[in-house]
Amino acid sequence: MKKVKILRIIGECKIGGVETITLNYYKNINHNKIAMDFLFYGESHEKFDNELKLQGDKTFNVTDYKKSMIKSIKEIKNIVKQGNYDIVHAQLNALNFFPLLGAKLGGAKIRIASNHSTANLKHEFKKSIVKYILRPTCRILATNYAACSEYAGKWAFGKRNLKLGKIKIIHNAINLDDFIFNEKIRKQKRLELGIEDKFVVGHVGRFVEQKNHKFIIDIFCEVKKINPNSVLILIGDGELECEIKKYVNEKNIEDSVKFLGIRFDVNELMQAMDVFLFPSIYEGLGNVITESQAVALHSVSSDKIPEEVKMTEYADFLSLKDSEEIWAKKILEFSDGYTRRNTHVDLIKNGYEIKSAARDLEEYYFSLINNN
Repeated sequence: MKKVKILRIIGECKIGGVETITLNYYKNINHNKIAMDFLFYGESHEKFDNELKLQGDKTFNVTDYKKSMIKSIKEIKNIVKQGNYDIVHAQLNALNFFPLLGAKLGGAKIRIASNHSTANLKHEFKKSIVKYILRPTCRILATNYAACSEYAGKWAFGKRNLKLGKIKIIHNAINLDDFIFNEKIRKQKRLELGIEDKFVVGHVGRFVEQKNHKFIIDIFCEVKKINPNSVLILIGDGELECEIKKYVNEKNIEDSVKFLGIRFDVNELMQAMDVFLFPSIYEGLGNVITESQAVALHSVSSDKIPEEVKMTEYADFLSLKDSEEIWAKKILEFSDGYTRRNTHVDLIKNGYEIKSAARDLEEYYFSLINNN
């Protein structure tokens, strides 16, 4: 049987939440029925390259749109034309117009615009203005819409399209087998990091304004005032990392903050944490809150995270208008420990188990082809 050919256009490869979720889906789709290539602006990552080689699929690297939008669109057009893809699925949020223009010029009849982000004018004014200006354009060349949550779908494609069922929700599903709380793993990771007897506050996210790292540091300072035996671990990298390290030094808490960089054992590191802190100024969903709930790790997040991410009692929310002291007080509610039950039935019920989610995505792709 001839395979369905799909091109996923990801954008820059940062190995963040979007890239990780996309790779999760790729590992679990039926490769006997679907051939799926990936296209990146700039270089891809060896994790993608190696995984796709195993299945005989390809990664393409085109000129970054920031360097030359016209050249980038032309290169996408040529790749789509030569690949003769059944579906082109673009995941660049408000920027989807540009890769989908290349896809249309290349002859792709089915073009999905996918959104996994929103905006915040107060905290990221310039970036958010650009998003709001481009938002109407991301619908123009798409034949179909998709999003990681109803909130993200409504933001990009409108309430009416959501109400009419014209937005496919593709859950940020995970492999639950990788997220099983294990006391032995917890002790092992805490030993490796030298935090066996500490109250551990953790965060996973790129060092960008959206993730609100300065507020994280301010909150942790208040936590440490009350519980001096606390430690903060920060996982990820990004453009603001040096600035945050400097801020930590200014606060004189460098001995209590661990910068771990990019890690591929987040599922285990979360088990070493006591509380997960996530005060983002906006999110399309917040993948890490799904992951933290999967290992029954209490999280304290901002009210800018879509409520639909809450599937268990382990997810709590506070307003960004609340003081550092209020956030610290909430975090310290969990300093005496708590029971970490198996939450997988809750995540499965809500569609966040990767195997069944991958089957659902396959059916979605096939339905588009059959209806075209």
